[in-house]
Amino acid sequence: MRLDELERLDGLALHVRRGMGERPGERRFPGRPQASGIEVESHVAYAPGDDLRHLDWNALGRLDTLLVRRFTAEREVVVHLLLDASASMGVPPRDGKLAVACDLALALGYLALVANDALRLTVLASDGPAASPVLRQRRSVAHLATLLDAVHARGAVALGAALTRHAREHAAPGVAIVVSDFMFEPPALEKGLLALRARRYEVLLLHVVGRGELEPERHFGAGVLADVESGETHPVALTRTTLARYGDLLRAHLDAVAAVAARCQAVYARLPSDGSVRDFVAIELPRLGVVRRR
Repeated sequence: MRLDELERLDGLALHVRRGMGERPGERRFPGRPQASGIEVESHVAYAPGDDLRHLDWNALGRLDTLLVRRFTAEREVVVHLLLDASASMGVPPRDGKLAVACDLALALGYLALVANDALRLTVLASDGPAASPVLRQRRSVAHLATLLDAVHARGAVALGAALTRHAREHAAPGVAIVVSDFMFEPPALEKGLLALRARRYEVLLLHVVGRGELEPERHFGAGVLADVESGETHPVALTRTTLARYGDLLRAHLDAVAAVAARCQAVYARLPSDGSVRDFVAIELPRLGVVRRR
């Protein structure tokens, strides 16, 4: 996406309900009062050792009781962009799944950075994850775009295991945005999602589906299909019966991914590779409660 297209998303921000970090920041988390801050949220009975600066003297005058003010938590949120760069993201080439996934990651990274959230990009590929430093502030958008421009699809990725590893190596809670084509058996994903949720991450799964996967008859009639990750080959002829069977299997796969997300309390959304990334971010994700007006 070009910078002028990203700027059309100004005014939007990620809607974060969990994933409160440890560093002070601009995100407010009502319901988790802390000892200091700006906005008073509640009061607790005074206990020896409490900061006397936060005594509510008006309450003392009215109630003859020592009460200490507690404040709304204001913390930094770290947004983790986890981008699947396995070989399946590059096929069929005409679908451009990886390019769409990178545009989507850039758009969501832009929302995070302009809202003063922190951001880390992790590219998941066959030679292991490649994580960027934590990026902050709007000026880091250009650096994020450069990192995404360098991504290319290669090898196989065990996504569930990769997410488990990420949760182990980045234990502080945050927001995990997983962008993938989810070309694997859905149960393999569940362990990784549960590992993120155990660390109190808020999790968003964004499924980029190739138009050629949704409608294979557009560009293919018969031939030998090669699995770019396993090397296996499969002779296929797209007869009416084969297409009907394929449609059933595709729907079952998509439903299974959505079911795993629901069990793990993750938000799941699907974007066809020929869809508009801008409309997806500005219309579909707000509908799901993932993006809001600032």
